[in-house]
Parts: sequence; structure tokens; C-alpha cells
Amino acid sequence: MKSNKFLKPASLLLAIILMICTFSSCGYKPEPPDEKAFSLVMDFAPVTLKAGDKITYKAILKNAEHESYTLTHSAELIHLYVVKAEDYKDADTHLLTDTVLSESSIAPHGQIEEFYEFTPTEKGEYILKAYAAFSIEGNDTTKDYFYECEEITITVK
Repeated sequence: MKSNKFLKPASLLLAIILMICTFSSCGYKPEPPDEKAFSLVMDFAPVTLKAGDKITYKAILKNAEHESYTLTHSAELIHLYVVKAEDYKDADTHLLTDTVLSESSIAPHGQIEEFYEFTPTEKGEYILKAYAAFSIEGNDTTKDYFYECEEITITVK
């Protein structure tokens, strides 16, 4: 009978500890990492196209951290766009200023991909650009991130 006396309080104590751990972890958000935690890369090969040819480009946002994160961003996390070279003046003119906010999750060592299909109708030089802009909210701080790929020239003959 003595063993039952100690078993009930020990079981109750263990249950309380498990509940405290469960409830305290619900509000946990990892603090935002530094900028080196993420990278944006383009999966492409330099190309010369004919008018009417179709090509698909892919941009990839990679997480190098051991944590998953919730990214807050405009309607699209990764923006890909193509403009004629003569119309390409300043990269900042193409930044979206959406007021609609969305969230995406990125797993530890995970990645998020965005595809852009381009079918030129006119001959000429085009510029392909990609960027990602988002923020991460931790328990104590919020940090903004911006990544941009080098521009890619597309020649259409």
C-alpha cells in the first residue's frame, strides 16, 4: 500500500510538468536569424530564344538554418519579372508595395520555389529579375529581409 501513496502524487506531478511544458512551448517563436540564414538563387541557363518560344525560370529561397520560420510577405514571397532592356531603368521601380500580407512557412534546411513562364512576342533584349522580401517575427524582435538575384539577359531573335 505504501507504493500507491507515492505513485499517485508522482503521477500527478509528472502530468503537471508535461502540461506546463506543452503550454509554454505554444507561444515559442525562434528569434529571427541573421541575413546569411537565407539565400535566393535562380535556376537558369543563359538562353537565346525565338519570338513565340516559351521558357520557364525558377527562383529558390533556401533556409540554411536548423529552425523553421514563418515568413510574412506581400501577396507573393518571391517576385520574378521580365522587362525589355530599354524599359529597365531602376530595379526599385519594380518592387511591389502590396498592402495584402501573407504568410509562408519554411522548414529547417527547406526551400520555397517560384516559377515564371516567359513567352516573348517581340525580338529584342529582355531582363529577368527575381527578389524576395519578407519579415520574421520572434518573441522579442521582428527583422526584415531582402534578397535579390543578379539580372539575367534574355535575347530574343
